[in-house]
This record gives sequence, C-alpha cells and structure tokens, in this order.
Amino acid sequence: MHVPTGLKDTEIAKLSTSVDALSPNPRHARWAHLSLCVLDATFSIGLRYNAVVVPVVRRYARSQSLAPVLIEGPGLLEKVSPRENEQSLSQFLSSIGTISDDDLATQLGSKNRTSSRGGILKASASRQIAEVLVAAEVESLSDVAVLLADAARTVRVEEDLRRIAGGGSRGIRTSYLWMLAGDDNHVKPDRHVLKWLGGVLGRQVSVTEARSLLSAVAKELQISPWSVDHAIWSKMTRRT
Repeated sequence: MHVPTGLKDTEIAKLSTSVDALSPNPRHARWAHLSLCVLDATFSIGLRYNAVVVPVVRRYARSQSLAPVLIEGPGLLEKVSPRENEQSLSQFLSSIGTISDDDLATQLGSKNRTSSRGGILKASASRQIAEVLVAAEVESLSDVAVLLADAARTVRVEEDLRRIAGGGSRGIRTSYLWMLAGDDNHVKPDRHVLKWLGGVLGRQVSVTEARSLLSAVAKELQISPWSVDHAIWSKMTRRT
C-alpha cells in the first residue's frame, strides 16, 4: 500500500478497517441542477442538513418547478448534463435577480448567516457563488467537470470563490460544491468527519490532514473518496 508522505501505515490500516465496517456505497443520487448544488453547499456549512438545508434546496426547486430535482439510481448511468430541462446558473440568477438578498432568504426559508459576527446572509453568498461561476462560464453540471479538468482555471475560480464569506476551513464549501456537482474525488472534512477521524485515531485531525487520510483510505479500499466521506458523514449525522 502506498501511503502519502507523513501518514502512518498503521493509522491508514485502522481507518480502512473502520470505514469498511460502515459499508460504504457509491453515490446513489445527486441534485439535478447546479443551482441546487450551490444552495446545498452554501447552506450546509454549520446547519443541520435534513432539518434546514434540504428544505431550503427543495423550496427553491418547487418555486421554479424544477424537475427532476434529483437524479437517482439508473439515471446516474445516463447523460446527467447537459439536459434540456437542466436549469443554467444564468437562469438561476435571473430567477432571483429582482429581489433583495433579505427577500431571497425569506423565500428560501432561512435567514442564517455565514457567521454570527459580521457574516452575510447565506442567500447572498449563494448569489455571489453563482455570479463567480457564471463569469467563469460554468453554467451546468457538465461545465464543472470541464473546469476541474483544467488545473490553472480551477485555481483561478477557487481563488474568487474563497473571497466570498462563509467558505469554511481550508475551502470546505468549494470542495463540497464540486462533490455535489459530481466529482467523487473531492471530500468535505467537516466537523462530523473530523470528529470521527479523531475518535478512531485517538488524536486531533486537521482539515488538511483529513483530506489526505480520506484519500489514502479510498485507495486502500479501492473506492472513491466521496464514498469514504459520505459513509463517515452518514454515520455521524445519524447520531446527532
């Protein structure tokens, strides 16, 4: 087994055994529109997923009569994007362009902010993220894959996204956005994942180290980093 520099074979083996016991599975569903990924990635930082985030995303989808909302099961094996019924991010911005961020937050059903001290409305952050992506000619789910295949272009876009309030530690929000859009190599080492890793290893784990650990475990188990991340996250959120 090849272990990235700085990681211990014994820790990777221990984590791999623990992850395997969680019965990780490949992705079984994903949002059908990039706009819904933007909302999910933005609102999920620090908020309860099923109680707050999913209702926000579905509330917007209903307001625009987006269908399908999810692509599931066999549909994931087909061409996910572009589709005739896929909402572009420009259309997303047009749909919210005539209302204020405060009114948008009201319509979405959440006035949560990126921080309790000096943060902006998550509704505002969602708008700003979409604006950055549209400026970079990223309109659909398939455009994200094209973007991520260009390392230099990805760096520029991620730098612009980093300037928007509420990105989380070490760009967690952006990594999660890429995950939601279909990239199974990105992970979201949030507080749940960090707590699980720390519990298994008996020590504190940083966000940067967590990314390396999850990648190494995925390689050991011959599954995607997304599957490792999601298995851990699912385990931990079922406990809260």
